[in-house]
Amino acid sequence: MTFSLAGRCPNSGQIGYVVATSSVCVGARVGMVSDGVVIFSQARTDPRLHAAGLDAWRKAPGDARQALNAMKEHAVASHWRQLAVFPMAGAATHHTGASCLAHCGAQAGAHSLALGNFLGSDRVMPTMINTFENSDGPLAQRLLAAIRAGETAGSEREPLQSAALVVMGADDLKEVDLRVDFSTDPLADMGRLLEDWLPKAPAYRIRALDPDNAPSSADVEGRQT
Repeated sequence: MTFSLAGRCPNSGQIGYVVATSSVCVGARVGMVSDGVVIFSQARTDPRLHAAGLDAWRKAPGDARQALNAMKEHAVASHWRQLAVFPMAGAATHHTGASCLAHCGAQAGAHSLALGNFLGSDRVMPTMINTFENSDGPLAQRLLAAIRAGETAGSEREPLQSAALVVMGADDLKEVDLRVDFSTDPLADMGRLLEDWLPKAPAYRIRALDPDNAPSSADVEGRQT
């Protein structure tokens, strides 16, 4: 009962994902991005499978199929699982178990991968891919616009309650790492969070890389001192 989108930007070198579902706290369970790869475990989710996929990826960088196979080998009842490996370069790979609820499956674009189950329409995944692939701007904004388009195209069959948005940038620093854990309109709330966050993100990057020359918290947040 989840739909998600992984995307990459060859120009910026960023990679990330967005996910929404009808249960709470999806950001605690679905999705991981590290070492130039997004790894998904959703449907009847086992977040431990992220680590299995990432470990296999680190042993054989660039081999998405090997990472996916490692996840399937570690999975209990893989017929309930939806799994995917989406790399910064090269083709993605995915698995949708036979017990996942329709509409379900995956669809790949040139620089994106949509994954979903228990969807309200078979238009959700192609709409997300088309929106992402035909947009420009910061990766986080493109991902959010695409999943909101998927929501309009059918969403899932039950009301959404939570969402997460993660983008990895250079120097192994996340440019965006936002969660809405419980809401009656989590993607709208995510939009407001992202609008507030993006202007502040460069300052927090400086704080990590060059703390001697970083702005104060008051400067970052626009508070009077």
